[in-house]
Amino acid sequence: MDVTTGGQGPTTNRRRLRLLLRQLRLDRGLSLEDVRQEMDWSLSKVTRIENGSVSISVNDLRALLDFYQLRDAAEVRDLLGLARLARRRHWAAEYREFVSPSYMDFLGYEDDSCRISQYHPFLIPGLLQTESYARLVVTTGPQYRVDNAAAGARVQLRLARQDRVFAQPRRREVRIVLDERALKSVENTELMLAQIDQILSRLPDLDLVVLRRDTAANSVLVGPFSLHEFDSDVDPDVVYLDNLPDDVALVEDHAVVAGYKASFEDLYRQAAAGDDARRLLVGIGASLREQAPA
Repeated sequence: MDVTTGGQGPTTNRRRLRLLLRQLRLDRGLSLEDVRQEMDWSLSKVTRIENGSVSISVNDLRALLDFYQLRDAAEVRDLLGLARLARRRHWAAEYREFVSPSYMDFLGYEDDSCRISQYHPFLIPGLLQTESYARLVVTTGPQYRVDNAAAGARVQLRLARQDRVFAQPRRREVRIVLDERALKSVENTELMLAQIDQILSRLPDLDLVVLRRDTAANSVLVGPFSLHEFDSDVDPDVVYLDNLPDDVALVEDHAVVAGYKASFEDLYRQAAAGDDARRLLVGIGASLREQAPA
């Protein structure tokens, strides 16, 4: 199988490569220390290549595959192709100094997924945020309260991320469980009315359901997460957990990812969908307008 097909970005291709390299090493009965000694690399370099935190050069990969005694020309070609693809420029590279490496990978997996499923018990998910709401969320964190440049970059990145998901030719399925509590967690009425209008305008682009606060009282115990699913067997599904104030944590363990899939489906089934979801949003908007000062 040609593992370089599918048009995936550098993040996903780097993961494909590291998983294949790890399997090759294990199939040969070699340890990381064996690789370190033979290649004359530092142990940290070997570890970072296998965990995907750095890309491997084509020349280094050739030498490593030779040590692994990989003789199949097609497999060697595919792996070298992955190494080249993994070193391409990330679409959000201009924002790299303002976000963590884990968040950059989050963006890469989101970009390459065929389906995105998100839930947050207290906030509007980033894919639905207006610029004003995003700025409020970003500047509430202590890290960006006094760094206007970083805060502005984070907001623009969030808007660019929305364009990548909703506006580019390659579309993917987006499912969001919107918790009613998130629609009432900000006191600024004008800001929230604009936010609700934006969510309503997005409905043709996604499968959105609204979780009533009286329907799933224990839903907040799940915590915020984003599930990214892929259409290739060589790309295992992943989950990202929101780490406040402004970061994410990757979950790749198959059993844990399966647990989050089940949690999302449970939340999704309990929520109002279709016209019922729209009516809830419109009703909350109407209630906010009634409460607004004249």
